[in-house]
Amino acid sequence: MTNAYAGLTTLKSAGVLNITGAGFDDRLLALLEDVSRWIDGYCNRHFYVLTTTRRFDGGNGRALNVPDLISVTSLKSDEDNDRTYELTWAASDYLLYPLNAEPQQAWGRPYTRILVDIEGGSRPWFPAGGPTVQIAGKWGYREVTEDSGADINEGASFTAADTTLTVTDGSKFSVGDTLSINTESLYVSAISTNDLTVARGVNGTTAVAHDDGTDISLFCYPGAVVEACLLQAARLWKRKDIAYAPAGDGRAAGPGAPSGLDGAVQRLLAPYRRLPLGPGV
Repeated sequence: MTNAYAGLTTLKSAGVLNITGAGFDDRLLALLEDVSRWIDGYCNRHFYVLTTTRRFDGGNGRALNVPDLISVTSLKSDEDNDRTYELTWAASDYLLYPLNAEPQQAWGRPYTRILVDIEGGSRPWFPAGGPTVQIAGKWGYREVTEDSGADINEGASFTAADTTLTVTDGSKFSVGDTLSINTESLYVSAISTNDLTVARGVNGTTAVAHDDGTDISLFCYPGAVVEACLLQAARLWKRKDIAYAPAGDGRAAGPGAPSGLDGAVQRLLAPYRRLPLGPGV
């Protein structure tokens, strides 16, 4: 997964590692990415937005537990167990729970359950067997973006194949940022003044052309997750100089530490941990 929950600029800043120069940039970015996946594993969820299609066993019931869900593009069911999802459900056929989750707001949380709306829709249940339900949508803890303050400045269309994005102000970005332009997500791997080197169509999105002058937004993650990523990455980087140094909160680093994450990092992430649903979700 090409994603980091914190940016390289902040990690290198005086408030964290106080590193100047670009000699270690590749290693530091790889560390941020690895720690981000470590956080996903510890929390049993991911905080990036993934656009994909998933399948589930229907169970012949009204309720379907799902991984963190932000929005549904389509919900289809296989009514005759032939692995073809021939029936497309109307939005009125189901309800997303918790009802007031609002995963596209900064205070929001994800949907984790889908209920058949027998009062408002036409479907009685999710069909039995498996997998009988197919859901296309956006998955993750929540989807929150903010305007970067910069726009595309190519002088022409930014094509679907271009991996160097010229912007009006490169100082608005950091290596490790995930950008949102229209329906596409892009990942910043290098910056040279106003030229961003980007991976196109990441996290399940599709690379498409964008008009010159288009606004560029940044994906935002929960503050505690960002801080946990920075703290763990900084401690691991410093610990390389003293291989057997204890973690900053007194817990030994290494395989003996529960979950592998430092204690302070675990406490930051504790409110975001989710019990796993089990295999196949």
